[in-house]
Amino acid sequence: MKSVGESKPAPVPPKRKFGRRLFRGCALGCAGVGVLFIVAIVLLFVFLGRVPTSYPPPTRPLPAASTGNNLGGGLDGFDSPYLGHTGSWNGKGGSMGGGSKTPDLDKEIGMGLRWTFMEVRWRAMEPDAPVDLDRAVPSAWQALDAFVIAAQKRGLNVLMQAPVVGGNAGGPPDWAGRRENGKSAPLKMDSLAAFAGKLAERYRPGGTLARREGWGERYGVRAWELDNEPESYRTHWNGQAADYAEFVTLAAAQIKAADPQAVIVASALASGKHGLQWLEATLDATVMAGSPEFRAQGKPFSIGPVADVVSLHNYEGLDSFFAGEPRTIVQVLDDVSAVFEKWEQRAPGFTYARKQDYWHTEGNFDFIGALSAERRAAWRMQFFTRSFAAGLRKVCVMDASKIEQVAVRAYVKALPWPFPMKPADAEVKVLRGRVTAFRHLDRATAEAGQVWILWATADTGDAQVEVPVVRERVTLVHVDGSETVADTPGHRLTVELKGDRKMAPPVIVVDRTIATKN
Repeated sequence: MKSVGESKPAPVPPKRKFGRRLFRGCALGCAGVGVLFIVAIVLLFVFLGRVPTSYPPPTRPLPAASTGNNLGGGLDGFDSPYLGHTGSWNGKGGSMGGGSKTPDLDKEIGMGLRWTFMEVRWRAMEPDAPVDLDRAVPSAWQALDAFVIAAQKRGLNVLMQAPVVGGNAGGPPDWAGRRENGKSAPLKMDSLAAFAGKLAERYRPGGTLARREGWGERYGVRAWELDNEPESYRTHWNGQAADYAEFVTLAAAQIKAADPQAVIVASALASGKHGLQWLEATLDATVMAGSPEFRAQGKPFSIGPVADVVSLHNYEGLDSFFAGEPRTIVQVLDDVSAVFEKWEQRAPGFTYARKQDYWHTEGNFDFIGALSAERRAAWRMQFFTRSFAAGLRKVCVMDASKIEQVAVRAYVKALPWPFPMKPADAEVKVLRGRVTAFRHLDRATAEAGQVWILWATADTGDAQVEVPVVRERVTLVHVDGSETVADTPGHRLTVELKGDRKMAPPVIVVDRTIATKN
């Protein structure tokens, strides 16, 4: 009970109460942001601490690519080993949100590339029922037409990842049903295969779009990658390896019926070791490792006989971070090729010749930008070199920054056909530090032209190396795209290599006849 004369405390004006709440909210918000910032910095240092500093050579390198295999039927630029993979996709010809892909195509042209990429989602293209393109062309198909036309105008071949059922595509369209809830295999598998054939007939060289646009047999889509990281990514075929093998087999038959020279690419496997067991189940037809619906059918399938190209993904930095050990492109290729070789002759009725074409179709160092732009540009040149030396036939150029684009263009200009690429540490004389060296011969001998790629081994400081050359003048190409011409008295060239704790910048030495201007 209050005593007489005791006054009540003055009420806080509403504005002051609001101000205090706002201040407390801002303080808590700022503190939260600060904590997140500190956590991000700690994770960044942990990430960088796990970046590989050494990249061991392949234990079982694949044979070097040959220009004589005519894969793809000789389409212009089809044999180029650099795959453009820029930006985002909405699964029906545009970027995420429906924007145009033209700026991404122009970036790829600016890097000197001859390939681009497009993901095509079954759910997006046939949302309500199978589409009859003879009656009408829906807007989604018109948008995909426009993308292919834009690629043709720029001389870019299209690696069409299609049909995509899982991953970002969200599974089959509702009308097609699912063999298991939350997974990729549709009840109407024949409809999925028919959709693949429909795509091939429309976009193949000499197909519906090519005839309409007057391209004839000169241009069209000829490389088809069937789904995206099917073993694990979002909506997936995990537990449905045999269903995936059925899909690949039926879709490939429809695509090849439309275009016998089409190239079937599978299985777009993620780089983790967890996927290798799933991959084995797609090749071992005897285990019938599929859904209950698949097993009830009682018919085995394997991707081995029908895959013309084996595709794989690798984000070297990110994959190594999560694995807790190096997961470099060489190690991933070794793992995947070993599985395919293991099952070449082991599943009766599903044997196949040794796979020669392995493509890296997705990945960069990471997708968070932990490395500086300069280091990432250096990594691009190192990654190309190590990948081609291991035997990869095509390597993805994914989401390169401006600095990286310059490095890519310089590399592509120097090495439009980088095969063969051989380790050459024993062929150079190291004067100081530690050096990694590779050499490409244009033809059988160095006299016909050769290219050296050299860098200081990570975390060993600067280096100096002496390189044997044929010509009296050679061109040095740097990561920033600059070029210098150097005289080589005695046909020996001394190269200074800048060191770096994580990713030293390579120097490309082009030992070819230098064209003189009139």
